[in-house]
Amino acid sequence: MASWLWLNILLALLFVGCAVGIPLWLTLTRWRNEIETQHAEIAMRHAWIDARDAEVEHRAAAQRAAVAAGPAFRRAAVSS
Repeated sequence: MASWLWLNILLALLFVGCAVGIPLWLTLTRWRNEIETQHAEIAMRHAWIDARDAEVEHRAAAQRAAVAAGPAFRRAAVSS
């Protein structure tokens, strides 16, 4: 009977390891996925803000160029 003791201990450790390890692994991977999703949302928001700022800057530069060029440029810009 004592010769089976080592096998019983190994099986018990395997069972306990799986019972604890699998839920722990699933929890940690879920947290990592949630954090990665939050980071992606933040990056997307920043990209949208950067694109919007670039568009606003482009419009402002076009307006400054139109003012600097005078009335003839403004008529050409409006007609096109």
